[in-house]
Amino acid sequence: MATIKPILKNQGNTSTIYIRLKSGRKHDYTIKTSFTVNSKDWNTKTSRPKESDAILKILKNDLDELCYLIQQNLNNISKEGLEPSKLWLENVFNKFTNKESKTQNAEITYWIQYIIDNSFLFDNSIGEKGLSDNRIKHYKTLKAVFNEYQKNHSFKIVEVNQDFYDRFFHWLTKKQFYNNNTAKKLSDDLLCVARHTIKYKIPTSADLHNVKRVKVRKTNPIIIEELEIEKIKEVELTQAYLINTRKWLLLGLQLAQRVSDLLPLNENNIHYVNNLEGELVKCLVFTQKKSQGTKEMIVPIDKEIEAIIKDGFPHKIAPQRFNEYVKILCELAEINKPTSGAISKVVEINGVKKNRKIEGVYPKWQLITSHTMRKTATTHLYQVFGAKVKHITGHSKEETVNVYVNEDRSRKLSQVQQMRNEYQGLKKPIIREPKLEVVKRVSNK
Repeated sequence: MATIKPILKNQGNTSTIYIRLKSGRKHDYTIKTSFTVNSKDWNTKTSRPKESDAILKILKNDLDELCYLIQQNLNNISKEGLEPSKLWLENVFNKFTNKESKTQNAEITYWIQYIIDNSFLFDNSIGEKGLSDNRIKHYKTLKAVFNEYQKNHSFKIVEVNQDFYDRFFHWLTKKQFYNNNTAKKLSDDLLCVARHTIKYKIPTSADLHNVKRVKVRKTNPIIIEELEIEKIKEVELTQAYLINTRKWLLLGLQLAQRVSDLLPLNENNIHYVNNLEGELVKCLVFTQKKSQGTKEMIVPIDKEIEAIIKDGFPHKIAPQRFNEYVKILCELAEINKPTSGAISKVVEINGVKKNRKIEGVYPKWQLITSHTMRKTATTHLYQVFGAKVKHITGHSKEETVNVYVNEDRSRKLSQVQQMRNEYQGLKKPIIREPKLEVVKRVSNK
């Protein structure tokens, strides 16, 4: 049962009246109202003004009506399976006082925060309600970056148009030194916020749906080649943390999974599953986190995977530590071919030190991260199986697989060579029938 109570937080001639909503253990919100009262005229038992004069009676009636309106609105959203929030409570109060909430709450940062606080209302990548933790994290980053962009100004949703998009992108790339794809992501997320507000009847720009977005700048994924994998297998290691990191890396190169799905794996993920021939096969079974637990992956434990986990699964490790240790491992294995890519460096922007990805040519080990495992495995498997690799990686579409695949000229050449060799090997030799020549009969006469 929800309790809705007006309260005072301090004593004085003009004490501000606050409204507190408490609904179960999860929801406890307090908002500031525009009502004030002399604390001497406040009845702490009833949480209302004393009815000692006409003005106080009107104030009491207003508070009664406000509490009733909050209760009614709470009942309505509960019927729809929704939950209250502080922003929701502020909106109810704004309606009660006839404030123009569409103007007041049409600020961009308000709606970024609204999406963060009410993520369960919005569709995710698989078409269901509820944004992933990673998506919420992106919106939090957007809010922090956008607050820095607008400074003391408060940009409104209605201002988001082509010019606004282009100026924001220019500031991100030229003033803040974000790379093209990071700046594109932040700019596109801003458009997404503006479009979300349409269903709430918030005024938007007439050309919002016609904004031309920046194109993704394609970069070749960093791939660990077969010979380099052998070097990693063979390098002598003495520290336990590096031996553990190598086991995770080699397992990741077999499974082609995201690090968020790889690192939690343990003995509990081993199951025996019947194949179509009715044989029991030892497998790793898990659900991909990005799919919100809807996509089950089943990977047979073949001899290569068995060799990695025969002495037990590698020990637990945080993704941040893995990213740190895998670079040390690959440096020791001399994975140092000069390679184009981007690494995070500290740069000074307006007197403030910040981390930015700086493109250049670096020793390859500096560019290897946890995601390199998935990209490497996908590329090697794609070279043999093409789009069928999505059954192993868990991608829904072939075009998504292509983002992970390194397709430089030498790799394309090797792929075509392999296809040609396989084709020639499968071709059946053509047996030609012997040609019969007609021999003229020569008479002895």
